[in-house]
Amino acid sequence: MEPSDKPTPPDDLEPELRAVLEALADSDPETIRSVADHADALANWAESRPSDRDDDTYPSGVPERATVSTMAVDGEEYRYYQWREGDEIRSKTERA
Repeated sequence: MEPSDKPTPPDDLEPELRAVLEALADSDPETIRSVADHADALANWAESRPSDRDDDTYPSGVPERATVSTMAVDGEEYRYYQWREGDEIRSKTERA
């Protein structure tokens, strides 16, 4: 293969991830295949994990990057949202 045939990371990736993939190109084939196997296993895991929410909406004021936990208190189910804003950790709880 010619150097010009080297694959490039997809344009829609975040810049940090693109930089990691570009740096990976300097690794030996065994390392690159090991990373590819891990990425494939990670994608399979992400597709099969259960969702913590019934829908894809977040309450007002809660960013989509928030971590969501479901808990039961006295027979009532609640969703606990937690995220970081700068150096502070924010949270919100709502009845499910």
